[in-house]
Amino acid sequence: MSAVYSAHVNFLRKWGSRGGEDGEFRWPLGLTIDGAGNIYVSECSNDRVQVFDPQGRFLRKWGSEGSGDGEFIRPQELAVDGEGNIYVADRDNNRIQVFDQQGRFLRKWGAMGHGDGEFRWPQGLGVDSEGDVYVADRGNDRIQVFDQQGTFLREWGRTGIGDGEFSFPQGLGIDDEGNVYVSDQGNDRIQVFDSGGKFLRKWGTGGSEDGEFIRPQGLAIDREGDVYVSEYGNDRVQVFSRQGRFLRKWGTRGNGDGEFNQPRGLAIDSGGDVYVSDQGNDRIQVFKPTV
Repeated sequence: MSAVYSAHVNFLRKWGSRGGEDGEFRWPLGLTIDGAGNIYVSECSNDRVQVFDPQGRFLRKWGSEGSGDGEFIRPQELAVDGEGNIYVADRDNNRIQVFDQQGRFLRKWGAMGHGDGEFRWPQGLGVDSEGDVYVADRGNDRIQVFDQQGTFLREWGRTGIGDGEFSFPQGLGIDDEGNVYVSDQGNDRIQVFDSGGKFLRKWGTGGSEDGEFIRPQGLAIDREGDVYVSEYGNDRVQVFSRQGRFLRKWGTRGNGDGEFNQPRGLAIDSGGDVYVSDQGNDRIQVFKPTV
């Protein structure tokens, strides 16, 4: 039974508690949803990916701590391509790993470094309609782009506060026009680029008012093009038009329904339901926007 949390969103359901068993979490971070509506969750401290149906029923899992194929060290964001393959930003192994929906290892690329195809803590992930893979290379303050096989295509960004510069880029989303949205965590803003890396616009500044951020994290875009941003520092989700106009928000610090403790990953299913990885509370929460 759903409960109304605010004028802008209905709380629908939640699942998870702290632990290492099936359906339990230790720091759930990344979220993505496949074409069947199944939810994939990466766990930073359990070094694995768990899969659930839309109601939160456990389906399967894969991964353990290590540097071999199918192993992880502090996995971060997830993405799914048009074929249903799952991409994982394996942060402390400085690589991207790719799996089928059952968790069978397919391929990997990346190594520690500053060159093309190398990473320092890969974080956000997105796959566009052409199958190109965009990676927020957090420690190198840049975005790198690859084809599905991991061949380097292009990059943009450097450390700074100017347009197209970053301070720890975190979440990443791609709209239906192919534009790339990046949560620029250290600069407390969202930046938007075309698929080639041309700067288009930005919004946000440090603070707790509407349209302000403290450590923006996850980023997701719904079918209408509205942009959802989770905030690690303000324990809330804010929603904007694709031009950056503030639309609504929900959340506050706590462990009740609709409250958060350091929210991270965001994903939106085909019906518009919003899934949030509530990292500090070791759970997933699901909401239905009402406006």
